[in-house]
Amino acid sequence: MTLRPDYRRHITAPLLVLSVFVLLRLTSLIDTALLNRENEYAATILLQIVVFIMPAAVYMALTGGSVAALRIRPVGVGHILILISAVALLTSGSLLINLRLAGYGYLESRYNLYGIFVSKNSGSAGDVIYHVLAYAALPAVCEEYLFRGVLCGEYDREGTAASLLMSSLFFALLHFDLRMFPTFFFAGLVLALVFYACRSLVASVAVHLVYNLFSLFGRTVIQTLYDLGGSRLFTFICGGVFLFSAFVFCAEAARLYGLYSSRGYPSSYRDPVPRRRREGQTGILSELSEKHPRASGLVKSLLHPAALACYVFYAVVILT
Repeated sequence: MTLRPDYRRHITAPLLVLSVFVLLRLTSLIDTALLNRENEYAATILLQIVVFIMPAAVYMALTGGSVAALRIRPVGVGHILILISAVALLTSGSLLINLRLAGYGYLESRYNLYGIFVSKNSGSAGDVIYHVLAYAALPAVCEEYLFRGVLCGEYDREGTAASLLMSSLFFALLHFDLRMFPTFFFAGLVLALVFYACRSLVASVAVHLVYNLFSLFGRTVIQTLYDLGGSRLFTFICGGVFLFSAFVFCAEAARLYGLYSSRGYPSSYRDPVPRRRREGQTGILSELSEKHPRASGLVKSLLHPAALACYVFYAVVILT
C-alpha cells in the first residue's frame, strides 16, 4: 500500500531528523583521539557534512524536493536592520537564559558542538581560520539547510505555526542538552522567524553565523563586563538590549510584510487546507481538523509517530 501524496512528505520529515540524530550519536562513539591530532578540524568538518548535508540531500532527492523550495535568496540593504536586530535579540536572549540556567560557569565553559566537538583554539592565524570554518560557518550552513530550509519547507503544509514549532523543537533536541534546551529552542525560534520575515535561507544563515562567532570569541568580553558591573547591572543591560532589539525586529518584520503585500508578492508559505472528514471517521483530531485546521496541523505534527520516535530517542540518550 502506498502513502497518499498529501501525507508523503509530512510523514517522512521527522524520519530525516531521526536519521540525523542517530548519525550524530554514532559520531560521539568515534575514538576521541581522532579529533585530538592534526586532523581535528578536517574530521570535524567531514563529520558534519556526513551527519547533516548528505542525509538532507538524499531526503530531498527521494521526496522530490527542489532547490527553489529552500528559498536560497539574497538579502539586500533593506534587510540590514532586521538582521542586526535579530543578532542582538538572539545574543541577548541566549545570554539571559544561559546565565539563568547555568550561572557564571557558562561564561567559563568551552564552546562545543552537540557535546562532541570541543573547541581548542591556540590563537594562531591558521587555527582561527579553521576554527571559524569548523565551529561557526559550517554549523550555521548545515543546521540552517536542514532545519529552516528543508524542515520549514516540509511543515509549511501544516501551517506556519507548525513549521515554527517543529523546526525549533527539533533544533533544540539536536543538541542533546536538557539543561540548555530552552536556549536552543529560543535560538531556533528566532532563526525561523528571520527565515520567514526575510523569505531567505541566506538571512538565517547569516544571523546564525554571527551568533556562532560571538559564542566562539565573545565570551571573554562578556565575562569581563559581567565581572566589572556585577550580575544585576549585566542582567539589566542584557534585558534592555533584548527588549529594544525585539521591538526593532517586530517593527522591521511588519515593514517587510507590508512591502511584500504592496508589491503583490505571492506568499511562499502554504496555508493548511481543511480536510473533509471521511465517512464514519470520528475522534478529537477529526473534529479539530474540521473546525481549526491550523491547530490540527500543529497537533498532528507534534504527535506524529515519527516525531514521537525522535522524542523517545532524545530521552534515551539523555537518560543513559
